[in-house]
Amino acid sequence: MEYAAVMLCPEGGVIRHDQTLEVANVLVGDFDSMQDAVNQACRDLDCVVMHPREKGIISKGRGKGGFMLVTTQELEEV
Repeated sequence: MEYAAVMLCPEGGVIRHDQTLEVANVLVGDFDSMQDAVNQACRDLDCVVMHPREKGIISKGRGKGGFMLVTTQELEEV
């Protein structure tokens, strides 16, 4: 399955493009599981898993924002 990392502001809100309002995201790649995608995203985006129970949420550090991993199908719904 293909995964993307949706950019989050420090308060946890989704970052959108100013004019198009499209969700800001980074394509992570094709993986067999969400955990594999999270691990790769952490390496690529220099992040850490924020809350193990909240699958797919990774952080750049306290007060620095982060990302929410979703499938590309879910990205269309965000």
